[in-house]
Amino acid sequence: MQNDLASLIRNTAARVRARDFMWAIGISAGVCAALIFAQLADWRLALLAWVAFLAALSVRYRFSSGRVWAAPVQRIIETELNAQKAELARLRMAQGVARALPEPLFILEADGLVEHANPAALDLVGMTEVTGRHFASVLRAPSVFEAAENVIATNESVTVEFTTIGGVERTCRAYITPIETGVEESNRALVFIRDLTSELRVEQMRADFIASASHELRTPLASVLGFIETLRGPAKDDPEAREKFLLVMQAQAERMQRLVADLMSLSRIELNEHVPPRQSLDLSEITKDVIESLSPLFEASEAIVDFTKETDEPTNIRADHDEVFQAIQNLVDNGVKYGGEPPMVKVKVGRGAAPTPFKDGPPAHRAGDSAEQVAARLGIPVEDLVYVQIRDFGVGIERSDLPRLTERFYRVNVERSRKSGGTGLGLAIVKHIMNRHKGGFQIESRPANGASFTCHFQSAP
Repeated sequence: MQNDLASLIRNTAARVRARDFMWAIGISAGVCAALIFAQLADWRLALLAWVAFLAALSVRYRFSSGRVWAAPVQRIIETELNAQKAELARLRMAQGVARALPEPLFILEADGLVEHANPAALDLVGMTEVTGRHFASVLRAPSVFEAAENVIATNESVTVEFTTIGGVERTCRAYITPIETGVEESNRALVFIRDLTSELRVEQMRADFIASASHELRTPLASVLGFIETLRGPAKDDPEAREKFLLVMQAQAERMQRLVADLMSLSRIELNEHVPPRQSLDLSEITKDVIESLSPLFEASEAIVDFTKETDEPTNIRADHDEVFQAIQNLVDNGVKYGGEPPMVKVKVGRGAAPTPFKDGPPAHRAGDSAEQVAARLGIPVEDLVYVQIRDFGVGIERSDLPRLTERFYRVNVERSRKSGGTGLGLAIVKHIMNRHKGGFQIESRPANGASFTCHFQSAP
């Protein structure tokens, strides 16, 4: 490029010199002609002077090459190009730093258009390209845009807290500061956003954990303490009573252990609920793994579990393996616990909308998200959904209980749930897992005909 530029400058200089040479010939010829017509000089002398002038001018042009003429211009242009390269290098470095930042960053022009957004910012707004778009249409947070306008107008930095609108709410803090360019009309604003969701959830998780643990552990702890007092007192020398009480204490301790494990699991899921999973996994393979891992439970309870893959197409989803495994495990475990005597459970994996298992007879009662609602929320066709459905053939669930089944510690039958080892957190865990995966969870039931639990996910390439 340097050679091309030098050649262009020399050629341009040569053309300029040629044009100047022709002008010099014409002007000098005109002067000589005027002197001859005015009889101020002899024509021979004027012609000789004109020829001498042209000879001197030709010698001057001959020994003054285009390179010499072009050198000053080339130095000026090279200086300017070097300055532009240095500026471009600084801009690239600044953009590289912005891209490397894990927190969202926007640069706004004076009129509110987005000039630059790093990958974290694109991930925050769920878009692939925002350059040139108005900031108000990119980030649905009017308070942040109004603050950015004030920053550009006043050149004073501000901090704004806001909540994003979407499937999972995020609480963020935006730091907005002016970027001075030296030209008043072209001042810009930098919007740096920090996600506070995790911090706030940790605080909420701590409060919920303390409240839940203190509430649910009070009864088993009181029971254990009562048995200990009995063993140290009236039943101190009674081997039969001691053995009986120790078995009850062990059961209560195991229940507390399960309760704490479920509380910790629910807290971890809630903590990361705003972070979408990245892995591409086969839902049917995860379901098979769950069924295989629960085979000892099926043998012990004499349960009949039937698995069917309803499609020949791939059933890949974007998911966290452990969380999806836990959700399906909770649902199959519930099916075995409440699936009748002996328990019967049907597990299906397929694509599109899961068919209702209660087609015949009176309509079933439903709660939760249908396939159509999930697809509309995700902005995809229903055919792009993947589902797993677990159906039992137990006593079913009353209509009034369906909306509350995913609440923490809610039990339809408290005594039966405790006898079966339930903590009242299984379906709440499933609900939060589906929230993180931006999917849907639906419960259908008809009294005396069992219940069906369906999880819809968005399919992955």
